[in-house]
Amino acid sequence: MSADTVRPFSKLAEKYGDIFTVTFPYGNAVILNTASLVREARLAPGKQEDLLGKSPESFYPFGEIMGHNLGLSDYSPAYLFERKVFVSAMHIFGAGIEQASVRAGHAVEIAMKEIENKPGRSFSPKNLLESSIVVQLVEWLTSKKIALDDPIVKELNEFNAIMGRQALLNTMYQLFPFLCYLPTQFSREIKRAQQIREKFFPPEYRAHQESYIPGTIRDLTDSFISAYEKELVKDTGKDIGSKDSGIPGLMLNVVAVGSQTSSIWLTWFFLYNVLYPNVQTKIHEWQTKIHEELDAVVGRDRLPNWKDAESLPYLQATLSEVERASGMVTLAGSNAIRDTTIAGYHIPKGTFVGLNLPKVHTDKREWQEPEKFKPERFLDENGKFVGWNHLRGFMPFGIGRRDCPGQSLAKIMMFSFASILLHHYKIELPEGAEIPTTKVSTPQAVAQPNDFLVVAKPRELGLLQD
Repeated sequence: MSADTVRPFSKLAEKYGDIFTVTFPYGNAVILNTASLVREARLAPGKQEDLLGKSPESFYPFGEIMGHNLGLSDYSPAYLFERKVFVSAMHIFGAGIEQASVRAGHAVEIAMKEIENKPGRSFSPKNLLESSIVVQLVEWLTSKKIALDDPIVKELNEFNAIMGRQALLNTMYQLFPFLCYLPTQFSREIKRAQQIREKFFPPEYRAHQESYIPGTIRDLTDSFISAYEKELVKDTGKDIGSKDSGIPGLMLNVVAVGSQTSSIWLTWFFLYNVLYPNVQTKIHEWQTKIHEELDAVVGRDRLPNWKDAESLPYLQATLSEVERASGMVTLAGSNAIRDTTIAGYHIPKGTFVGLNLPKVHTDKREWQEPEKFKPERFLDENGKFVGWNHLRGFMPFGIGRRDCPGQSLAKIMMFSFASILLHHYKIELPEGAEIPTTKVSTPQAVAQPNDFLVVAKPRELGLLQD
């Protein structure tokens, strides 16, 4: 599979420039390829709401798979209400951010026990992280501590795999809608995803609603219930949707979006660690690298936690550079809810406007030597992490009013997994293994590297066995 198929919009940008139109079965799409254009479209005064739409036609078949869901909701009073609920719930849950960090540590310990059971401590980061993060998110959502081999983990991983596969087939089914009604693998997988969705999320919501005690927040589902009721007092409009469908949709959004993007991000993190081992050891006199940084800040008598994040700038810089260099989010976008303009071009209402983030994240006008892996580009002159939103060409969670509302928890999760695993292990390639590549072979909505194995070598035995 050629790189043109994996990232076709970047190839088109080389020929057609910073902004161009592509015709899809559902209509025209405008693709933006620079930070300046993205910022104009999403942040310019008077334009912040122009691109808040999510047309079902533009995102088929994800609406069928996800059902009622914030991430795919078109612009409406119900969308605005649920967005407020989600943000408020994140704040409520975030008030117990220390507990969230501790719970993340529990999931990492489960992952480490799995590593210890592997022959030679050799494992596939993709497979382990995918399941471990589902375990983490299920606990955050429901307070249930489940095992890696729990059937629900397998089913939620299956759900995410279906999502990834359907992303490659949607254009064909938009061209030939009658195919959707035939008993194809495509339609069977959509029904299977719907079964998984309905089997887990509505029953968990109903159980929480029945046992919910106002003022007591056990987990994220309680946070959603609390936030929904508080927002309902403020907004009594008739078109805000139903709590019985809205909250299960928010729960699904956390698991489906959170587990896929976070596990792939961390898989790339492990890949860059073994390709660039100097990330784990000293390279500049004024910088500490991840292991030295962890030893200096955390020591060997405890585990890292979220309070340490500010004191671990190089680790955060490396996580940021991984997202930038990998180009994992291939295309983000939304639809215009009204006629607008971008760079002087007329954008009719309903047009899909795509943000070509791999191109934005490698634009030479924003990045020096973008082809090189350089975590230090996210550090200031004093070696401090500049933050996730400081560099104008970096948009890991999107930008504007349709950015990722769950990014605070995603940062906690990725920091927890990365810091604790590297605190305990040195990650290397198995002896004699072929060097893995950063080239992506299979086109996907969230690009992930070809599968590879790593070896986790303990840096100090016994630390985490208490």
